[in-house]
Formats: sequence, structure tokens, C-alpha cells
Amino acid sequence: MKRKICIIGCGTFGAYLLRRLLEQYGDHLDITVIEIGDHKTRSEHEIGLDSIAGQSSVAKAGRYFGLGGTSARWGGQVLFFDERDNPADDETWREIIRINQQHKNTVLNKLLGDGERLDLREADSNIKTGIWLKYASRNMFRRLGKKDLQKVKLLTNQRVVDFRLQKGKVTSITCKSAGGQVTDVPADVFYLTAGALESCRLLLELQHKTSLFNSTDIGLNFGDHISTELFTVHNAKPIINGVDFTPRLHKGSLITRRMVVTTESGAVGFLHTVFNKDIKAFKFLKELMFGKRSTTVSLAEFFSGILFLLRFAFNMAFKNKLYIDKSQWSLQLDMEQPVPNQNTLFLNDKKDSFGEAVLEIDWQISQADLSAIAEIRTQVEKMLIENGLEFNALYNPASTGNKVEDVYHPVGCLRVGSDPAAVVDFDGQVNGLGNLFHFSTALFPSAKSINPSAAVMCFVEEHLEHWQEFLTGARKVADKKPRQTPQAIAKEVSPSE
Repeated sequence: MKRKICIIGCGTFGAYLLRRLLEQYGDHLDITVIEIGDHKTRSEHEIGLDSIAGQSSVAKAGRYFGLGGTSARWGGQVLFFDERDNPADDETWREIIRINQQHKNTVLNKLLGDGERLDLREADSNIKTGIWLKYASRNMFRRLGKKDLQKVKLLTNQRVVDFRLQKGKVTSITCKSAGGQVTDVPADVFYLTAGALESCRLLLELQHKTSLFNSTDIGLNFGDHISTELFTVHNAKPIINGVDFTPRLHKGSLITRRMVVTTESGAVGFLHTVFNKDIKAFKFLKELMFGKRSTTVSLAEFFSGILFLLRFAFNMAFKNKLYIDKSQWSLQLDMEQPVPNQNTLFLNDKKDSFGEAVLEIDWQISQADLSAIAEIRTQVEKMLIENGLEFNALYNPASTGNKVEDVYHPVGCLRVGSDPAAVVDFDGQVNGLGNLFHFSTALFPSAKSINPSAAVMCFVEEHLEHWQEFLTGARKVADKKPRQTPQAIAKEVSPSE
């Protein structure tokens, strides 16, 4: 008899998981997918959800619903955690890094195409290389073919509103349509891949009803990258310490570089370049590339940039790299928010259009965050002087008027770990439930030096490898082999391997 699998949410991670399940174990599985949207990509407001966010804009501007979810608008880069993200040699981070390094080639192969292997590591340096996937390849759902989808029961326009539990397992979930029709979906194993925020909201609802996660850190230590523009650089190519930061083209995808930075206390972030910011024609291209349905650029502004567009097209076609107006480019800093922090997600009494509790996001930029920015700013200013570059400062540590914001990399609220307070383990198994698994950026304690989406896919690969016997019907959930602790693994594999 085939295992019954239910995937809750078919966005970036649900679609990637679905594809990998079909590729590896499709003949052994009976898969049902629940998606709140359909083939049209919608924002939080358009889909009927709501949130109360204060300073954070991650819910309103950073998440989308429908088949493919946020990946349909995904501008994030493909990167992975490595030992440079763990200056404190933390045991949990050792294991996160091990999983990333073990599975990154598989993920790259699946994202870029069979046989593709790119070395994303600059040995013995503080430079990381990332990939912006070409626009036609970003939507993870569209990578599934018609033959694949014929094997799947796809329930669209359905919102998961409840979990039914028995003896430490989920027996079924309850879905509700926008019109109020209710459906129960039973399964042997459930994957919660509804995005960091909605997945956390669903588990907070379950905790409210059952107190199941009271001993965990669910909803706590919510984090994001805090981002600010530090300096503009004038009349120079984007070369720092001998490294050229000009993005180059690889089979339609853009290869980029960033510089890993670390404070004395061990907070990690990255420095990246922003090009052609004030050129309206380039702004139009970016809006088009990220799937926006309207533009803020007027026709006159667009045509005023014809010369730039010609140079841009020439560089892309004949030099395989981005054209950079060297008269002005800037350095942007994105810093992690280390744990512990005071940021929290919790349920508000307000209801959304489905009659479900709204998620409230209490997110702040702390004094420690601002101190980290100031410290890195000093490092970067010294570096620019040493490189003989002409620059203007944009961020002033003595001012309260600096623009500092989040960048839609939600982490921390469904923390991974081997300790009792962790919400999920390193296979994605939710604490206290034998057959519920979660995959999203929320499992990482913080964002460190990367856009963390591809790093989640490494955890999907780790799970599929460890749960092979169960998924093929050879073993029950309760018979799952216990995982080694991060301490035990660290004795066998060094972080650099």
C-alpha cells in the first residue's frame, strides 16, 4: 500500500519538496497538495490573509501565495551556509553547515539543471559567490511537468485551518475554501511548507488548542537581515581588495559576489554592491525581472536611458556581464540579528477573511543591531581608504535618521536544534509530533551571511535521505533511527569537509 503524503503549501519549498518526492519515491507515494492559492500569484492582502507588523514589512511585501509562492517573484540569490557563518563554533550551527555542505551540489544541480556544478566557494577568503536564477527558472512549481502533476492530487484555493491529532501524530487536516466549504484530508505523513510566517501561525494555533509546544521556543527570537546603505563610491570600477564585484552571466543566471563581515562579538553579515540605482531604465528592467505587474518608471524616463540600455544589452550579449555605470555605485550592508533577541510572533484577536487569527509580528531594530552596523561601517570605511576609492558616507552612526529596514528573510521562529526547546529537529520533524515535518527559512536561528532559501532545500535533501525507508514503506514512523547529536557528528566530520 502506498504511503499517503500531504504537503501543506506549494510555494518555494513545497514545490521543491514535491518534485524531489516524485523523483525519488513517486511510485511508493500517494501525494495530496493543499495550496491556499492557485496558478495566479497573490500578495497577503489579495489572498485574504492579514498581519500586524509594526516596523517589519516582511508579511506585506515579502511573501506571496499561489503555486510557486514567493519563488514566482524570487529575486533572492542561491547561497549556502559554511564555516564562515559560525565564528563562535556553535554546535547547532556546525550541524546546519554540515547539512548545507553535504547537499549543496545536489541542490545546485536541481536548480541549475542536470550536470551543472558551480564552485560557489572562494577558498581562504571572505568572499561568497551566489546565483540569481534566471527569471524563467525561479518558479519552483513550474519545474513540474504534466506527467508529474498527474500523479498528484492538487487541492487549490484551500486554507488549512486545523490539525486532528491522535497518540502523538497528525491523523488529518481540515481545510476551508474562501466560500467556507470544509474538507478533511487524512495522510500518513504531513509536510508543513506554507512559508515561515504562515507555518508559524498554524503551529501557534495548534499550541493554543493543545499546549503541545509550550516548552519550545516557537515564535521566539524572530529575526531578519537588517539592511542599510553605507557608502556611495564614485568614478571607479567595483573592485575592492582585488575582487571584481561586477555580476556575470551564466546560462541566463547571474553570478554575484558578496563580502562576509563579522563584528568582534561574532555577529555575521554581508556587504554587497548596488549598481545603477539612479538610472530609471535599469529600475524598469529590475521591476520587469522581478515580475511586477506595473512600473514606477515613466515612458520619458525609460527612453532617456536609451544609451544606457544599449550598453547594457551589449555587455550582456557579448561580455556576459552586467553593465555598470562606474560614476556611482554603493555598498549595502545586511547584518544578522543574533539570538537571543526580543522579537516575537504571536496570535492577535483580530480575524482574517477566513475567520482565522491574524499573526502579529513584534520586530524591532535593537541597539545591539545598530552597534553592529556602526562597527562594520568603521571597518568598511577603512577598507575603502586603503583601496584608494573616492566615496561619500550615507550611514551616520550619530544620526537617528538612517534608513535601516528588513529584507524579507524571516528566520528563528521555528528554530532547529537537538535541545528540548527546539521546534524542529535536523530532519525537520516537529517537536512532539511523529509525522509532521516543517521546511522554511524559519528553522534557522538567524540569517548569517546568505539569502537562506537554498539552504532550506539542503534540509529537504537531508530529510529525504534519512526517511527513505519510511517513505518507501519499509519502516514505520516510530521505528525511525535516532539521529546523532551535533556533538557526535562534529567528532567525525570537521566543519571544512
